[in-house]
Amino acid sequence: MNIVQTVATTLQENLGKELDQLARDCQVILRERVFTGQSLLLMIVATLLHNPEATWTDFHITAARLGLQVTRPAIEKRFAAGQPLVDFLRRALEQALRKAVVGKPSAAQLLQRFTAVLVGDASTIALPDELADLFPGCGGVVGTSRAALKIQVLWDLKTNTLVQLDVEPGRASDAKSPIAVTEAKPGTLLVYDLGYFDLSRFAALDRQKAKYISRLQHGVQVHDSDGKPLNLLAYLQKETTGLVDREVVLGVSERLRCRLIAIAVPDEIANRRRQQARETAKRKGRTPSAEYLELLGWSLFITNNAATELTWKEVVVLYRARWQIELLFKLWKSHNQLARSRAEASALEILAVFYAKLLGWSCNIGYGWRRRVRGRVAACPRRRWP
Repeated sequence: MNIVQTVATTLQENLGKELDQLARDCQVILRERVFTGQSLLLMIVATLLHNPEATWTDFHITAARLGLQVTRPAIEKRFAAGQPLVDFLRRALEQALRKAVVGKPSAAQLLQRFTAVLVGDASTIALPDELADLFPGCGGVVGTSRAALKIQVLWDLKTNTLVQLDVEPGRASDAKSPIAVTEAKPGTLLVYDLGYFDLSRFAALDRQKAKYISRLQHGVQVHDSDGKPLNLLAYLQKETTGLVDREVVLGVSERLRCRLIAIAVPDEIANRRRQQARETAKRKGRTPSAEYLELLGWSLFITNNAATELTWKEVVVLYRARWQIELLFKLWKSHNQLARSRAEASALEILAVFYAKLLGWSCNIGYGWRRRVRGRVAACPRRRWP
């Protein structure tokens, strides 16, 4: 089956006539003369899968192969729609991910303790430097791009469904991302990496009786359960078991009361972390502190789940489940053509093309991704602890 047939079949199976209504809702198609929502999306996605830097001629050829009697100016007019086309492609991508990439609801007992288990993460795609004014990256640091897009994904592990997807400039802060949930229903568990660390957000979730798991950010003030300052490194160095599981208070003004779990890692892992930290700091023109390097010998987690609700091993398992999103990012980025587009493309056209490529590759990789992530939560306990 060729690429057009593959994408057409997947879109028809998962979206079908919904695309026609979606195109009208987004006002990208007001009257169906030549294009329907389905045919417009198929033309764009199939063309870009065949040629990531497709020209108007390429789109025109695909349209002809699809039996669409449309002129090149008419195709250009569709892209000139700007924000409506971007909205249409973004919403189509979200719906496709919810259907084409979704797996069966997880039966893992660990997940059944919560009403939802939301994992959030981001991945950055470098763009050509000439787009830095439109999509600023983190340029100025060796090895980083001056222009970039950042994909933000929030996924529910319990139902195996997409909750939210956003694309932002590469420089955007994860902690201020729309997926950094500040309101959640009681019983919801939220798991994020360090980029989303925010004591005030954790406190808000705690007040709503929602749960969170996060790594501990270096530099945050740590106090014991009585509120007295705690020298974390000195305290850990006195531990002989390699495991700490206790109540602490974090922050100066927020004073977040939570549970700290610290797990000593093997020397091989600690040394690899330290080497990576030195290389990262060097690219940024910095030198990591001796205290920070020593703390890399520990995996540090915080949570408001009591020990009676989750054991320390279960906390680690749930935190590691974020890798399911990272696998999706890896599959998307493995094609290495997401950032390529027409040389004269506008900012909105670049966004439209970006969403269309994500949609196309999602149609192709959906089944493979489901197979890779199936059972990951159940498998985690058999892996070596960090």
